[in-house]
Amino acid sequence: MVRTVAPKPDPEMPGGFLPNGAAAKTGLNRSISDAGWGVFLAILNAKAESAGREVMAVDPRNTSRRCPGCGHTAKENRPTQDKFHCIACGRLAHADTVGAVNVLRAGLVRRNAALA
Repeated sequence: MVRTVAPKPDPEMPGGFLPNGAAAKTGLNRSISDAGWGVFLAILNAKAESAGREVMAVDPRNTSRRCPGCGHTAKENRPTQDKFHCIACGRLAHADTVGAVNVLRAGLVRRNAALA
């Protein structure tokens, strides 16, 4: 999220560069870096505990590419940013819904493994 983008040279002005929104991006990068993710996670855990819930960290890799129906994982299952279409079983869904279902299942597996 905080990757820098190199400016492109301006063909009309030697030694100059085309505008690339670097000033706005710098402000956003600073905000993201200063957000204090550790503090956020501490507050999140405290809120969850007070509500009788628990926070479980899971590996997010391929959660929006894995079919919740058949388990097939492929890059081709995501034809667009918001669509999910499994090439193995034909399941159609919104990619965010598929990702949420897979993250929930991974969390439940970790919780059940910790209880056993």
